[in-house]
Amino acid sequence: MTIEFTRHDRILVTGAGGMLGGAIARILQETSDATILAPRRSELDLVDTDAVHRFFQTMQPTHVFHPAAKVFGLGGNTRFPAQMYFENTMINTNVIDAARQAGTSKISGVGTGCVYPVKYDGQYLREEQIWDGPPHGSEWAYAQAKRGMLTQLDAYREQYGIDYAYPICGNLYGPNDLFDVEYGHVIPSLVAKFHSANQQGSAVTVWGTGAAVRDFSYVDDAARAIITAHKSMSGPVNVASGNVHAIRDVVEILDELTGHSLKIDWDRSKPDGQGRRYYDLGKLASIGFKSEYNLKDGIQMTWDWYKTNYPNVRS
Repeated sequence: MTIEFTRHDRILVTGAGGMLGGAIARILQETSDATILAPRRSELDLVDTDAVHRFFQTMQPTHVFHPAAKVFGLGGNTRFPAQMYFENTMINTNVIDAARQAGTSKISGVGTGCVYPVKYDGQYLREEQIWDGPPHGSEWAYAQAKRGMLTQLDAYREQYGIDYAYPICGNLYGPNDLFDVEYGHVIPSLVAKFHSANQQGSAVTVWGTGAAVRDFSYVDDAARAIITAHKSMSGPVNVASGNVHAIRDVVEILDELTGHSLKIDWDRSKPDGQGRRYYDLGKLASIGFKSEYNLKDGIQMTWDWYKTNYPNVRS
């Protein structure tokens, strides 16, 4: 049965101050008459169990979109595994349990492609493979926290009857991302590096060889897919664009955007991370979803947004 939001619904979007949460909240506001609850971290600390339960009991959301997470890229995942595991486990546990106690009818808890086991070598990953082995070592703590969220959602559906979707997102990027050159994800990190180098006339240092392959999804595509999945299906579903590219392709696009004027240094002493990660999108296609943005256009929009908003960007 397809869910249609009405003016009587109260929809909570966690992490609405971030890239994905902000896009989900904006699209819901544009496409529904529901009341959209979109607290920022300064208004609601999701690690604080008591604060989360108070919020849910007061606001009584009927639906929850939960993309909020403590997020780093490869560098941060490697350096801060305990922080990644603890904060994400607390955030997810608090939100799901508070939603159950408040009578929420459905939760979409946003997962990540790193939950998949490394043994499949990252190719055409399917939802039923999640539990077939350990995740890649470069992101293992974050992956296990996200797997724990899936376990909790399954358990709560079985015991309490609360429905859920578990969108498994590929590599997201877009406006309002975390543009951290040391610990951020690959595209926002590279956007910040190229912008800085372009201003200073310096070289750009890129980790690894550029050979690692990812499905890169522009944030508005991902947000629309997550909303569609919440309305139309239950359980895990891969959310990605089908735009599969090597990291070197991202570098080449940014090189073009800066007029081929910068020296690019590949630091092969740094890791590439998992060599491949892309997804079987059959379940997402079955509910009629199609990506609208290709990699070049998405990076162009992200680059333009960053230049316009710099230095007032998250980093």
